[in-house]
Amino acid sequence: MIAYLQANPVLYLGMAFVAGFAGCKTVASDSKRNLFLFLVVGLLGLFLSQLVFSFALKAYIDKFPEFRLLFDLIAAYVGSFILAAIIHFIKPV
Repeated sequence: MIAYLQANPVLYLGMAFVAGFAGCKTVASDSKRNLFLFLVVGLLGLFLSQLVFSFALKAYIDKFPEFRLLFDLIAAYVGSFILAAIIHFIKPV
């Protein structure tokens, strides 16, 4: 999994930041702007969702390699949303 994410680190860092921003803003829209939090939530969400979804949906993903980037973005958003929701329940804004 780590080797896959290291293929293009700049792209995945950008994708993780966007997914972390969207996930955090979906859970708590009035939260403070914390760019480091967005990046950390996005990176953890991207890694965890890639890990889970690659095992669960590997047969379907391999059929459509041209949509792999879109799948990665959706998976990163879902993982970031879940992680941001857990963080928000532990420490509400």
